[in-house]
Amino acid sequence: MGPVLVFGHTNPDNDSICSAVAYAHLKNLTDPSNVYVPVRLGPLPPESVWVLGRFGVEAPAEISHVRTRVVDVMTTELLTVSPDDTLHTVGAILAERGVRALPVVGDGRLCGLVTVQALAGRYVDNVTQSGFAERPVTVGRLVETLGGKLLAGEPAAELKGAVLIGAMEPGTMVARIRPGDTIIVGDRRRTQPMAVEAGAACLVVTGGHQPSEDVLSLAVERRCAVIATAQDTYTAARLMDLAHAVSEVMETDILIVEPETLLTEAAEDLFASPQREAPVLDSTGHLVGLLTRTNVARAGRRRVILVDHNEVAQSADGVEDAAVVEIVDHHRVGDIQTALPITFLGNPVGATATIVALRYRDLDIDPPLGIAGLLLSAVLTDTVLLKSPTTTDVDREVVEWLAAIVGVDPVEFAMEMFRARSSGEAFSAEAVVTRDLKEYRTRDGVVAIGQVESVDADDILTHRDEIVACMESLGRARGYDTLALMVTDVVREGSELIVTGRRRPLEKAFGVSFESGSVWFDGMLSRKKQLAPRLLESAGH
Repeated sequence: MGPVLVFGHTNPDNDSICSAVAYAHLKNLTDPSNVYVPVRLGPLPPESVWVLGRFGVEAPAEISHVRTRVVDVMTTELLTVSPDDTLHTVGAILAERGVRALPVVGDGRLCGLVTVQALAGRYVDNVTQSGFAERPVTVGRLVETLGGKLLAGEPAAELKGAVLIGAMEPGTMVARIRPGDTIIVGDRRRTQPMAVEAGAACLVVTGGHQPSEDVLSLAVERRCAVIATAQDTYTAARLMDLAHAVSEVMETDILIVEPETLLTEAAEDLFASPQREAPVLDSTGHLVGLLTRTNVARAGRRRVILVDHNEVAQSADGVEDAAVVEIVDHHRVGDIQTALPITFLGNPVGATATIVALRYRDLDIDPPLGIAGLLLSAVLTDTVLLKSPTTTDVDREVVEWLAAIVGVDPVEFAMEMFRARSSGEAFSAEAVVTRDLKEYRTRDGVVAIGQVESVDADDILTHRDEIVACMESLGRARGYDTLALMVTDVVREGSELIVTGRRRPLEKAFGVSFESGSVWFDGMLSRKKQLAPRLLESAGH
């Protein structure tokens, strides 16, 4: 079922991004039987861009869902044949490998599909066929099919007549031969030269026998091909029709699917198709796999590890259909359900990155410089320079340990990172509101809380009107009952809380009026501990 995807919540923050990258790295070290790939569910926050660039770590790719795709189940170890291959070659491959179909590829491009059904149909059609009259074959293909040896004639010459077996008296046989026919004989010394003289285009000598030199000389003179084969006459006759090229019987009106197509959609088309297989082509038109009905029947769910969240509303589209194999989080227990027991690493610390860092230590593995830098940045951002009330002694100890590995002063490192957030970046109200936005379900509806941190909140609050307009528009579009935004000043150690929608739950929770649309709160740094619990309780969670 492909690699295990490791990702944080939607609208990822730095802790979500860095924890996913670091935990995937750790899992690849400790579980080589699987491949763990960090991914993300939204754009990179500026501090993540900065820290990934600083330490030269590749940014995780963005995904839109975790539903099973064609690429997750398709057959990738492909056997292909050429349009010029004989049906005999195809039949041997199909029988040897126990497959029902083979893609036909010419000049690097898919030409069609040859199936067991097509070969079976060819045998049925052969009952009413008369040799090569309607479907010519080359001498070379006939030699290949019979496993024989060409003693006279040209491989490229085409055979277009009937196929006859020289089992009659020579005179009777000769009377039936027409110019261009192919004659199958054993060691009938009288029949062989008479057939050549009668105008046969090809003489097939079976049973491992060799025609005489006189017959070969006559054949060269009359431009008659001579093939010697070890096959008996009956087998040689049966194999004749398999000398035709694959291109003559391959199916070209076939279902084509793409790797990223949802399996549910591709399966519906496949089961409605007359074929049991569908070639998979990438965006450049190259064959990358084959989707079979067996693939669909045996398909499993995509395996995922959730970091920094454990609620469906904050996770990837389709997570309810995925196989969650682990969760690493420092938030409350949410509504993710699993079919089997899983590893759940959950500690009440200031950052998920702290849990990941501790896991490295527990396993006696020193994180490399880049991973240590990512983890350090994540702990510092999620604890707001260790000033958030969610910060624990464990977080402080981990920061000290990671800073020593990276060789930096954590405060200076953090301030440089926070300044990098807005350096050279044009202001965007939408980015401020949605960059780190989390949704929470209550009995009465949906509450959303965003947070943006800065070394100077006034730089952001000068755009208050744009922010409020964006919040109101987003609230209407997504059906939020209440939308709150914490504009956190890491130097002043507080937050301006801007609210749109229903303000009553917040006024009730904090005993203040939001008539002006926002209120400054000294010491409010943590959405998880200082805002979300009180708002959700007041909103009827």
